[in-house]
Amino acid sequence: MDFSTFGRNTQNLVIDTSSSNLKLAVGGYNPKTGVVMIEKFGIIPLEADTINDGQIADSFGIVMALKHAMAKLDIANKNAIITTEGGYLHTRDLELPKVKPEQLKDMVKYEIIGQGTSRDMVVDYLIYGKTIDEETRVEKFKVRATAMPVDVVTDFRDFMKNADLIPVALDCNPNAIRKLFSSGMINGSTNVANSTLLLIELSAKTTTITVLDKGFPVLSKRMQFGHGNIRQVAESVKKLQGGGDRQSSLARRLNITKTESDLFVPIDDIDVWHESIADSPSLASAVKAYFKRLTDAISRTAQFSISKYRIDSISTCFVYGSGADYKKIDKELSFQLGTQVDRLNTLSTVSGPKDFELAQFVNCCGAMIREE
Repeated sequence: MDFSTFGRNTQNLVIDTSSSNLKLAVGGYNPKTGVVMIEKFGIIPLEADTINDGQIADSFGIVMALKHAMAKLDIANKNAIITTEGGYLHTRDLELPKVKPEQLKDMVKYEIIGQGTSRDMVVDYLIYGKTIDEETRVEKFKVRATAMPVDVVTDFRDFMKNADLIPVALDCNPNAIRKLFSSGMINGSTNVANSTLLLIELSAKTTTITVLDKGFPVLSKRMQFGHGNIRQVAESVKKLQGGGDRQSSLARRLNITKTESDLFVPIDDIDVWHESIADSPSLASAVKAYFKRLTDAISRTAQFSISKYRIDSISTCFVYGSGADYKKIDKELSFQLGTQVDRLNTLSTVSGPKDFELAQFVNCCGAMIREE
C-alpha cells in the first residue's frame, strides 16, 4: 500500500515507526538497476509505549528525539517516507471482475470496508495477477487491498510536519517487504525468485511472519508477542551480578545508536542457545517460553500456507529485526524447528556502508522503493 501525496524524490529519509524504537535511513532507489542505496542510517531508542502498535503516542517526544538524531547523523534531507504496521491495518486478497479502473476502485473499497466500520478509511490496492473463475470460466483480477483509518494517516502527516519534514508517502511494512523481496539473492546464496521462504521479523513486542513464494508474499501475519522479556530478564541477572547502571530517561531519549544492541544489555551479548543458558534458570525460562510461542507460530503459519496456497515446502527461514542479534538465535531456532534458519545479512539489491546491518532496516529499504 502506498499513500503518496507530494510526489517523488530520488533521495528520501525513511522512518520505520512499527517497533518500540524509530529506525531511519537515508538513500534512494534506482529503478534501472533495481538497487536500493543506503547512505545514512540510525536507530532512535524511545521511552516505553512512545509508539503503541505502530501509532505515535508521544508526538512531542519523538519529534525532539528525531531532530536530535538527524543533527547527530548530519541528515539534511527533509523528504520523508514513513512505513508502519499495526492492528489498524486491514488487508484482504480479492478476486474481482476485469472492469474499468474506476469501477474496480469502487469494488475494492466496498469489499474491504463494507458496512462494518464507522471510521473513514483510506484504501489502496495492487493487482498482482489474474485467475479464471472455476464456475463461470471468466477471467478475474487477483487484488490485494489494504485500508488504513484516515485519522491515522492524518496523525502521521502532522507528525512529519511538526518535525519540519516534507511528507512524500505513507507506506506499510507488508508492502515494503513485497517490493524489497521481489528479486535478488539473500546472503549470496538464496535466489528469491526460485525459492519458498519464511521471513521472520523479531521485534521486542511483536513477531511478523511472511511467507514468500517465488518473490511474492502470499501471507503476512503479525502477532502480539516479542522477545522483550528475554532482555529484561538478562538485565535483571546483570543487576544481581553487579552490572552497570542504566542510562537516564533523558539520555536514552536523546541518544542515537547504529544498532539497538548498544542499549542496556547488548542483545548480541545474550546467548539463547539452550546449552549456553542451562546454568541460568531465570533466563532459560524466559527463552524457553519465547521459543515455544515462536516455533508454534512458525509451524502453524507454514502448514497453513502450504495447504491453502499449494506452495512448495519452506526451504529456509530468515530472521531479521532487533531479535536477530541474539547470539546463536538462528542455531537455536533451527534446532527446534528442524529446518534451515539463517540471519538475514545481505540482499543483492541493497547496498550501504560497511557497517550497515540490513537485518535492522529491512522495512526502511523496502519503503525506499517508489513504484510508478
